Amino acid sequence: MKRVLKGDEPASLRAYRQAQPQASWDELKNDAQHGGKQAYTDIRDQTHTDSKGLCAYCEIDIKDNDPLKSRIEHFHPKSDKSTAINWALAWGNMFAVCAGGSYRHGAAPHTMEPLTENLSCDAHKDRLIQQKILAEACEGWILNPLQLQAWHSLFEINKLTGELRASDANCAAAAPWPNIQHADTKALVEHTIVSLNLNCTRLCQARLAVVHDVERNKKKQRLAGCTPEQGLANLAVRYLNKPWPRFFTTVCMCLGSASDDYLQQIQYQG
Repeated sequence: MKRVLKGDEPASLRAYRQAQPQASWDELKNDAQHGGKQAYTDIRDQTHTDSKGLCAYCEIDIKDNDPLKSRIEHFHPKSDKSTAINWALAWGNMFAVCAGGSYRHGAAPHTMEPLTENLSCDAHKDRLIQQKILAEACEGWILNPLQLQAWHSLFEINKLTGELRASDANCAAAAPWPNIQHADTKALVEHTIVSLNLNCTRLCQARLAVVHDVERNKKKQRLAGCTPEQGLANLAVRYLNKPWPRFFTTVCMCLGSASDDYLQQIQYQG
């Protein structure tokens, strides 16, 4: 999971909300008369741009903006009618995520059987909500990519298995999470991993492929006569160019401080 910086709200969404302030998300998507269909297209384009073509939860590649591989996540329930805010049309409540392995006919790493065990991201989160395991309003229960800090991932990776886990050091150093519902940040991160099923076999295998690619290129740098520091710096330039590589945070964790140095150099924000 990486930080998502929101861009400007599409003018078409703002106009649609003014014309149809009580519309639901499905109504917007199907409403050609009031510009809802155009607003939906613009929302998809802008949220994919904001996320740099990566799922905000798992960081799988969704650059092609394929409706069968990605969709729009509403972090706060879009069905919530308890406030004056129409959460379904609130620009600050939207970001791009993958389809969570929910389409059986998709190709790996976007899909893997058994399908249920390999659901992730909002598809798995919604399943837990339907089963009453996770609160529908999950602020403070799981991480929101829109609220992450730019630096120092709260995660670390097991390079042998591809599994994510909470980083003790970075969780301890992190600023208090807004409205946290857990004892501490580490517990919040651990609950996020479980709730989004970020360690399903499908995602672990995909992250491992990235780890192996980085390690192979580290070896090539050594064989070319580079010092470890030079080699890592070279790879940071190679990997960390926009658009960001799939599993961006995994790449950064494999490169260590060289990724921090390079991202600071290019004034990375998200």
